[in-house]
Amino acid sequence: MPGNTAWDTSKPWGTWRPDHAPDGSPSVWTGRSIVAGAAALYVGSMLAFEVYAFAELTVEAYRPPDGPGGGLLMLPFSLCFGVPAALWGSLAIVLPLVWAARRAGARLTGRDAWWWVPTVAAVPAVLITAVVAVALHPRPGPLVLTCLSGEVLLAGPALLARYAVLHGRRLLLPVLGGGALAAAVVFGIGATAFGTGLLTEYRPPKADAAGLAGAWDDGHGGTLRLDADGTARAEGLTDHESAYEDHADARRAQYRCTGTGTWGYEPGASTTWNQRVKVSIERCGFDDFDEYGDSGWRISGTPERPELVREYGDLDTPGFYVLTR
Repeated sequence: MPGNTAWDTSKPWGTWRPDHAPDGSPSVWTGRSIVAGAAALYVGSMLAFEVYAFAELTVEAYRPPDGPGGGLLMLPFSLCFGVPAALWGSLAIVLPLVWAARRAGARLTGRDAWWWVPTVAAVPAVLITAVVAVALHPRPGPLVLTCLSGEVLLAGPALLARYAVLHGRRLLLPVLGGGALAAAVVFGIGATAFGTGLLTEYRPPKADAAGLAGAWDDGHGGTLRLDADGTARAEGLTDHESAYEDHADARRAQYRCTGTGTWGYEPGASTTWNQRVKVSIERCGFDDFDEYGDSGWRISGTPERPELVREYGDLDTPGFYVLTR
């Protein structure tokens, strides 16, 4: 029977009766290995997203992060689209890794060993990290985390798929059950870390009108001066919203404006995320004193280096125009 077939370790490939390749090695391309790799890939991605959601709470941001609660809202979406993606990833990435690890072990040492899987998985993990480094130029810490995450997300599913190949086991329910338990443990650890103060959630600095008065610079020649008497003066400020609507480069002179208007500070309610600096300058298209209470400039940064941030473009994936002292 397939479930009781023995694996003969006296030969490089052993002897595998059912679902075996022409050379006598156990076939990688079986239903059980595909499902095992897909389940592990899906669970690993969800766990990585959960860890990222907790870490995101500590990072300086221009808008409130969704946090772990956002993952629950995304769960139906992930089931509809994540499961097919995981099956594709198992076929296109996980099983080829298992096959490559087995071939490398056979050619270099004459035997198939589990540690060839993480060894081979390190190659695409490093390549992904190199692409991220060239494209985004992050700091060393995020780069190391990217490499380690890629290694775990690739090697873990590949090891489980390999186990399914060698032992003919159905691993779908054990993987999903273990993933649910791991998700609960991660949530408990994260909640405890924030509850005890070991980790601190980022909040924008508390501001007031007197502290906001002064000149703010966009780093590209544009300035916004907020006077204590409520007068706002723009010099070469960029109207990103108009540039976004025209699908144009916001750095062009035609989207820079100079003019005078008014400004005011609204402290918001309950949290510093709700603070707004309202600016009305007709020539720049700014008219924040309207019925939309969420319009205006957000306050971000730190108490030592505050920033004024204006969102523009798509509401789901906005751009951010940032002014600093």
